[in-house]
Amino acid sequence: MSSTTRGSYPHPVLDDSDDVGAEIEVFNASFAPSVDDVEIKFQVRMTEPRIQALIDEGSAKYSFRWSCTATLASEELGAKLNMHHTDSTGYIGWIDQQSVSGTVRLELRVVATKPIEKYRPENQHPDYGDADFHLLPGDILADAGVLEFEAEKLYDPLNPPLGSCFEFVADSNLKRGLRIRFDDDEHILVTFPVEVLQGFGMLRNRQDLQISLVVLPALMETISFIKTNETSGDGEDLTDRKWYTAINRLMEGSRSGDMSPFQMAQEILGNPLDTSLTTTFDNLGD
Repeated sequence: MSSTTRGSYPHPVLDDSDDVGAEIEVFNASFAPSVDDVEIKFQVRMTEPRIQALIDEGSAKYSFRWSCTATLASEELGAKLNMHHTDSTGYIGWIDQQSVSGTVRLELRVVATKPIEKYRPENQHPDYGDADFHLLPGDILADAGVLEFEAEKLYDPLNPPLGSCFEFVADSNLKRGLRIRFDDDEHILVTFPVEVLQGFGMLRNRQDLQISLVVLPALMETISFIKTNETSGDGEDLTDRKWYTAINRLMEGSRSGDMSPFQMAQEILGNPLDTSLTTTFDNLGD
């Protein structure tokens, strides 16, 4: 059989049929929201040598395309190689929090990046004999299916959503300093003197400073409170408080439980001090 030119879905197709006796799958996927982005990690296992060789030489590539039905946004994830495993490859990518809401779909495919003559997978089904295929850029070589996840957002410091951990309130009896309270079931309460809360609101265009100046230390104090409560013999039961459930989940998702409250808060918030100091320095340079 001679070479065959097909459209955007060349045959054979690498999927759960028997066209190609090989596997491609995505597994160990994790999704971690920060203030600015949703971090996505996953592993890909590819067992078709011909396709892997095309990827290695640059004639084909993995396409990780995400889409959000709520915001109608859609684009390439631009995932980067994160780690080599014995049987798979790890990838990591980020999606801007402002671009997604609710359910997000991530489609994984392998697509040709240049014309490929006489394409023939090594594990091609015997029914195809010696047939090979002529592929064009954009043609799909493999389809690993779809991952779906809920785009959990943390909060807007000035207008926290329903699921937010923090609420910022004024206390007319407070003349100096900020106070943090953990006695509310819904939120961690950060109380300000009236004038200071007004100043906090005037930073609405510098959310990075709001987070660095107020949210970061408040989160550090919260992490310390939770850890102390857990190790105390007479600690109170916090499981019914919504803010505790959310913060504890973020703490468990951090890379190391041995982190200091400062390190853990920095990681959870996406290293806001780095952003604030860099942005402020750039503005001073202007």
